[in-house]
Amino acid sequence: MRAGGNYALLVPTELDRALAFEERLRARCAERIVPFRFGRAYFNDSHPRVWYLNELVVEAKDVDPGELAAEAELLHTDAGQAHRRCYVPDEAVGARLERFFGRIGWRVEQEVVMAYRGGGVRSANTSSVEEVAREDVLPLREEISRGEPWGTDEDVVAEIMDANRLWEAAGSARYFTVRAEGAPVAAADLYSDGRIAQVEAVVTLPTHRSLGYASAVVLRAADEAQAAGHDLVFLGADAGDWPKELYARLGFEEIGRTWSFLRTPARVALT
Repeated sequence: MRAGGNYALLVPTELDRALAFEERLRARCAERIVPFRFGRAYFNDSHPRVWYLNELVVEAKDVDPGELAAEAELLHTDAGQAHRRCYVPDEAVGARLERFFGRIGWRVEQEVVMAYRGGGVRSANTSSVEEVAREDVLPLREEISRGEPWGTDEDVVAEIMDANRLWEAAGSARYFTVRAEGAPVAAADLYSDGRIAQVEAVVTLPTHRSLGYASAVVLRAADEAQAAGHDLVFLGADAGDWPKELYARLGFEEIGRTWSFLRTPARVALT
């Protein structure tokens, strides 16, 4: 910086860094990136039914909602996909689009981005958590998937598991689990680029919920990230669901929100 110059040093916020981390994973998993008027569309033609690998990411601040919906219709149709999805990382932009997309029948979702501060409730027994290989937790994740509305279709379950593998590889994933009678019943992943870490894919079998297992795997993953020197550890949670309250008790603090707008196929819904 020039001495005496009237310049401002722009330091990325924690939210900026968390969203940039996710953007890098998205780009690594994309087979095609298509610029459009309001941002970029990411497509993975090998997994066309997996929403998070096939979506429009809105980067512009001035967005006409009708034109955005038309862009989604055109781009997803050209890609031969049945769903339509727009992801909006800017909270204010998403808030301006919410009413329109809700009125035309799209699913409106808001996610809370939370950074780990520590100092939360530590009653969960993290000593029961094991770090394992992906193959150890795959049967658990398949069983959880079969409990979803689309889970009766084994081809869809297999496609999602393979899509998850791509995302996990892009994030150099580590896997943490709690076992009961020798089998994994709860799990969480930890993604990392060496400086930023994300706790993701937290699941527990319905038969083993309310036993503190989710808290245990989340805290173990966060502890491992901090021990490895990451200066930002974050996760995302549905703004309308209860897990965000659990994460707050564990020491996570909200740092921002993002939006997504989704029109699902008539019969099959993939997350």
